[in-house]
Amino acid sequence: MPELTIQQTLLLAKEGNELIREEFIQNHKPFIMKICFNICKRYLTWGHDDELSIALVAFNEAIDSFKPNDGASFYGFAKTVITRRLIDYFRKESKHQVLSLTPLEADKNDLYDYDSASSFELYKEEEQKNDFAETTKNYTIVLAEYGITLEDLVEVSPKHRDSKSTLWRVAQELCEHPNLLKHLTKTKLLPLKELELLTGVKRKVLERGRKYLIATVLILSDPEFVSLKSFTQIDQ
Repeated sequence: MPELTIQQTLLLAKEGNELIREEFIQNHKPFIMKICFNICKRYLTWGHDDELSIALVAFNEAIDSFKPNDGASFYGFAKTVITRRLIDYFRKESKHQVLSLTPLEADKNDLYDYDSASSFELYKEEEQKNDFAETTKNYTIVLAEYGITLEDLVEVSPKHRDSKSTLWRVAQELCEHPNLLKHLTKTKLLPLKELELLTGVKRKVLERGRKYLIATVLILSDPEFVSLKSFTQIDQ
């Protein structure tokens, strides 16, 4: 049986194939765990910590809500849904702690509760900046394996919208075919012949957009790099 693409898997799950859905969720538990760890900043255990249960439900929700035609990455979308659900959970927990106090204690803690919420938002913003810096560093390291630098991306990024759209479509097609993606990551070379046949885009165009294509594929295929789409100037 041929290996299913992510889009095919999500479609089958949405259509009611519970076996496919459960297998997809189980295979992505490490992905879910990583997001929770980055947000909670502590070790979590399945079946013990509520945060993981909430994240699991959110990931399942993301499967049903994701719209591939919007051009977004499923992993980026799932990360957003999980993050929002966890933040909602933290806020409810904080509110519950204040409501459980006596009226007098609650009055005294109103300002504290507001400050805590504000601090949490500031904390999240700071963490996002740190995460972005770390992600950029890791992305730079991976790009170097393909002989590409961040400076290269500024130079090779297509200037015309149609050209960007074409290369974006090719990158997306490559990501949807595990065998082609494996070829790229193993050889560090684009499967030009296969891409030309698959997309109808001329080999000369693919060769000219090689660096941009590879950079885009690395972002689309790795959940860690989804926040770096601006580097490839992808218009959606």
